[in-house]
Amino acid sequence: MTPEIRAFEYALGLYSVLIGLAIADVAASFHRLARSRAPVNWDPLALLAAFYALVMAIGMWFDIWTVRNVAQTRHFFFYLSMVGNLFVLFLIAATSLPDSPAEDGDLRVYYERNRRYFWLLIALFQAGYIGHGIYFVSGLISRLPVLFTVQFVTQWTLLLVIPLALASSRSRAVHYAGLVALLAVQAWHYAPYAIN
Repeated sequence: MTPEIRAFEYALGLYSVLIGLAIADVAASFHRLARSRAPVNWDPLALLAAFYALVMAIGMWFDIWTVRNVAQTRHFFFYLSMVGNLFVLFLIAATSLPDSPAEDGDLRVYYERNRRYFWLLIALFQAGYIGHGIYFVSGLISRLPVLFTVQFVTQWTLLLVIPLALASSRSRAVHYAGLVALLAVQAWHYAPYAIN
């Protein structure tokens, strides 16, 4: 085992905890809703938003794997910025579904009440994500084919602009369209990824 892999495994520990907590929070909140004795008014939009939070957490797991051999990821300030961004990811997951079905059993009302906070957290996360992406590709951008550069810029623009638009919009149709678009961007981005 190379020293780089050992360092990556050490650094991965805290990342794993934060990503695992995000996934566990969505799962636990959904479980409490599904098993609630109090009536729950299910809302597809709220569930789709929670699913998007889950996809974001799983996507970060894949992203972290892709930078396992990049020594710059183990420098203190980069590591601190990653932990900060993953902390925001945990807040997104924790906000996606209510913790108490007895108090927040109407998911439509819950989503509407938390919509702005939820989407601003996602915009904040995406700003950090884009910053990290620029950090990784800035030295390569001049050597990448134009198509890859256009793909990066397009994905990053959509990942930031759509959450900002959703934070300011009250239209459920706009929220459905935005979530579908964000899930499509995630599918486009992660389709070629593999952990091997």
